[in-house]
Amino acid sequence: MSEFHNSIEEVQLNEKNEENSDKNALSCELCNVKVTSVKILQRHLEGRRHKMKEERQGKTFVCELCDVVANSEIQLNIHLNSIKHKNKLMKKENFISDATGTAGLWILLFCVVCIFINLLLLFKVICQ
Repeated sequence: MSEFHNSIEEVQLNEKNEENSDKNALSCELCNVKVTSVKILQRHLEGRRHKMKEERQGKTFVCELCDVVANSEIQLNIHLNSIKHKNKLMKKENFISDATGTAGLWILLFCVVCIFINLLLLFKVICQ
């Protein structure tokens, strides 16, 4: 019976040690990293990933035209130089320059007419 009692005490002691070690665990809230020693934490804080997250903290890198969110300024610049972004930018610039003249109005009216005709044709097909 004494052996059984000793093993229960050991389990309880181990549980208490685990609870204490969790309380004493060091962590980096920015990276959501937990470490067991000051030395490891120091290494983490000096590391590339932590420094990148620290640099980006509070910054957003967004292209509102394309509705793109980048992780860093470098990635945003890559997007801004991409063909997809340049095409959208050209379409926007062409539409704005056309819309200032009468051509923009004709394009808008033509689109509304096309939509109306397509809806009529669709309705006709459904009703048959």
